[in-house]
Amino acid sequence: MGQLTEQYIRIRAKPFIVEVDQQTNNIEQKTPINTSSIIEKGSIPEFKIIREPLEGDPNFLIMDIQLPKVKSAKTLTLDIGIDRIVLSTRSNVYYLDIWLPIDIDSDECGAQFDKATHILTITMPVKHDTT
Repeated sequence: MGQLTEQYIRIRAKPFIVEVDQQTNNIEQKTPINTSSIIEKGSIPEFKIIREPLEGDPNFLIMDIQLPKVKSAKTLTLDIGIDRIVLSTRSNVYYLDIWLPIDIDSDECGAQFDKATHILTITMPVKHDTT
């Protein structure tokens, strides 16, 4: 009885953080973007945020986080919001909570953990006003 509504079937999604054995993309070091605040609740890992392209309005923010004490991406928890990144480890070795100066499209972000270099790379597309 009634009208059938449109149905969606979820296909198993890939993990949010992809683990790699070798770094496949070499990211050139560019001028870092200053973050507006850092809240410390544990050991803060070293990180850098670069904008792509360097000149004009950025299309992407690329964040490299050094996690030398992390062996696997399975121990990481990463939450990305429009202007905030929160990273923690299951063993409470690292904790990072930062606010970004630019709004990003959190639905389109991706992350890779390189097991050889122990670097987590997060690629974040920048939200552009369409008005």
